[in-house]
Amino acid sequence: MPEVSTGLRVLVIDEQNITRRMAVKMVRDSGAGEVLEAESALHALALLEAQDRPVDLVITDVKAAGIGAMDGVEFVRRAAERRLVGHLVIASALDDAIVRSVETMARGFGIEFAGHVKRPISPESLRPLIVRLVARRAAAPLLRPRSVHVTVEDLRHAISDKQFVPHFQPRVRREDGVVTAAEALIRWRHPDRGLVPPGAFIPLADRTGLIDGITDVVLEKSIAWARIWRDCGIDIAVSVNLTENALNQPGLPERIAELAQLHDVKHERIVLEVTETSAITDNASSLAALARLRIKGFGLSIDDFGTGMGTPDQLARTPFTEVKIDQALVTGVFDQPQFFGVLEYSLKLARQLGLKTVAEGVEGQEDWQLLSDLGCDEMQGYHVARPMPGEEIEGWVQGWHREAL
Repeated sequence: MPEVSTGLRVLVIDEQNITRRMAVKMVRDSGAGEVLEAESALHALALLEAQDRPVDLVITDVKAAGIGAMDGVEFVRRAAERRLVGHLVIASALDDAIVRSVETMARGFGIEFAGHVKRPISPESLRPLIVRLVARRAAAPLLRPRSVHVTVEDLRHAISDKQFVPHFQPRVRREDGVVTAAEALIRWRHPDRGLVPPGAFIPLADRTGLIDGITDVVLEKSIAWARIWRDCGIDIAVSVNLTENALNQPGLPERIAELAQLHDVKHERIVLEVTETSAITDNASSLAALARLRIKGFGLSIDDFGTGMGTPDQLARTPFTEVKIDQALVTGVFDQPQFFGVLEYSLKLARQLGLKTVAEGVEGQEDWQLLSDLGCDEMQGYHVARPMPGEEIEGWVQGWHREAL
């Protein structure tokens, strides 16, 4: 029996009418709210551009098209550039190495990779991917699209007025459930609009280079919260994401050190997160900033670990203290054997490099148990706690106990 539908919008692309319609039925039966279909990448692109908002998921093959036609890889690139798609599932009989290349490309363009299913598609392979997205959409109302028009001038004013605030998602130690840190996630508390969802302003901030100004505001407020929590008896670290461009800003290590001194927060209680792609850069300015931050005693974390292309030698040359396993390799992986090997390898590599391992996207008991069996050090995700304002951390920590898991 089909599940109650949600607002999840899906586009299925397949040139074969029968297989496309079968896939559409599977998607509907798995809980999607609206399912669009197209017989070619070119048709799909035109269909997406005619929509009033992006679709949540596209399911497509990436095989080469005929002469003069658009193949799946080109479609992914164009759809990503125009921000028409949120997530991607590749349905293909192609070699896994080719699929991983497309996955990396999609992530580089800002599309989340939701999985790979072999053709012919079966309900057993497709259903877990759809159910996982439906569940995450239901659990994360802040990520749901809503009609909010934001201009560059709005962002500049918000930065100047320091309207951006961190919401914090705690993480806990696997072996004893002790709360060790909280990751700062950007939220916009608009004086008239209320809490503006990240999806309404982050893409514009990224395109215009204003994301670093927003990060500066969130960084300062996050460090201030670390001091407030400590004064309440909660001595945990706070982690903040930095862009690669931020690493190139002159004086970044000194700026963070000044904030730490201003709020009397120990450097080891501040963790700076950068993506794996940024971590293995050959950019001299970025490498210098990372080295100087580590010399000053700040923690350094490789975010989205396991989805980049860093080799063990490249990673060994970076001065990091921990890795955060990307949620794409964590959430529901117990039901997705195609990801298990990558997850297991990522954890093993991190241990060989002497780095602490933190899993993002732990959203259920099955996720927790699998990561625990694999020896992951710390857990973060809805199974532990949802992101919350800084004011709520004290009460949450006091009420938290390991048995809740």
